[in-house]
Amino acid sequence: MKTDALIAALAADTTPRASPGARMVRVLPLAVALSLTALLTGWHVRADLASALGSVAVYKTAVPLTLALSALWLARGLARPEARAGREWALIGVLMAGLALALVWGLAVTPVPRIAEILDTPDYANCLISVPVLAALPLAGALWALRAGATLHPAKSGAAAGLIAGGAAAAIYSLHCPHDHLMYFFPAYGVAMAGVTLAGALLGARLLRW
Repeated sequence: MKTDALIAALAADTTPRASPGARMVRVLPLAVALSLTALLTGWHVRADLASALGSVAVYKTAVPLTLALSALWLARGLARPEARAGREWALIGVLMAGLALALVWGLAVTPVPRIAEILDTPDYANCLISVPVLAALPLAGALWALRAGATLHPAKSGAAAGLIAGGAAAAIYSLHCPHDHLMYFFPAYGVAMAGVTLAGALLGARLLRW
């Protein structure tokens, strides 16, 4: 096709396309609901869930959910080629700095033998496997939504999609997990979410390129 004909065809294509934000609103609630259904049917919620959600242990659900929502804001910003996403990056940075401080505090007050004892449970490996499994549908949905955009940073956008999915999956899995210690959260939930975020970055680098 000649250049003039290609330009004319593109100009004539006025079919409206859903924005990445609209796609996310359409697909992510369904994907998260399906992941929650999978937890309820394939796993089980912890016996003391009500009391856990009413105690300090709720951080295990709230922190991943906050990360997921912040990553959603970032992903929507990165989907636009003209966007700088400065405020979004700043929020992610503040959250990560807070988590880093919590980790340093946890390491300072928890002896290494105690950390080894906390992690000496089959539930640790189960968390590392379950969170990525529960994140699969939200990650696919987030990447599909972002393909409607025109990001200049496909790997970063993919990482944001991975953090959306990993955070949502970790929040869901927390309804099952009975381990509430801070030094269980970081090696289990933190590593699992980081793995999903990395997977999102690798997939985004290929799928979101234009």
